Amino acid sequence: MKPSSTPTFIELSQLLDNTALKLHPSQVHGLICGVYCGNSKSTAAWETLIKGDEASGAHEVLQSLYEKSVKQLEDFLFEFQLILPADSSELPSRAEALTLWCQGFLTGLKLGNVQIVGREPGEMTEAINDLIEIAKMNYEEVVETEEDEAAYVELVEYVRMAAIFIFQALREEQTPTEASKTSDRLH
Repeated sequence: MKPSSTPTFIELSQLLDNTALKLHPSQVHGLICGVYCGNSKSTAAWETLIKGDEASGAHEVLQSLYEKSVKQLEDFLFEFQLILPADSSELPSRAEALTLWCQGFLTGLKLGNVQIVGREPGEMTEAINDLIEIAKMNYEEVVETEEDEAAYVELVEYVRMAAIFIFQALREEQTPTEASKTSDRLH
C-alpha cells in the first residue's frame, strides 16, 4: 500500500488483524470520520481508541487515513467514500460493514461531544436518526437479490452524503458560537 493512498478495505483489515485492536475496518473509518465531524480541533479521541502498535505500521496508516478523510470532508469532495468491502463480497457482509461504519460514525460524534439523541428537530437530526436506524439494520436478513443490492447501493450513497452533510452542518453550528465568543472578548 502506498502511504499516500487511502487504504482499501482489505488492506485496512489486514493491518488491523496484525494489531491488538481487533476492530472492523469500516467501524474504524466511521469512528475517525465521526470524531472529526464532532470535534475537528482534537484528534486525541480517535487516537486514544484506535491507535495501533506503532511498530506494526498501523498508526501511520490510520493517521494517513484520518488526514485523507479530513481533507475530503473539508473540501466537500465527492471522492469521499466509505471504507466498505468490495462489491464482489457477499451482500450480507457488505450490509454488516455498513452498519458498523454507521455505529463507528455515531460513536465518533459522541466522542466529539455531539448530542445524538434529543436534538432539536431539523435536517441534521433527521440524518443522525437515519444513521441510527441504519446502524441497527439486521444485516443477517439481507438476501442476495437485485432488490436488496439496489437498496444497499442507495443506503451507501445516503450514508456517504449524510456524513458530508453532518460535517458541514456541525461546522455551521460551531462558527456562530466561535464568532460570538470572539465578540464577547472584544467588548
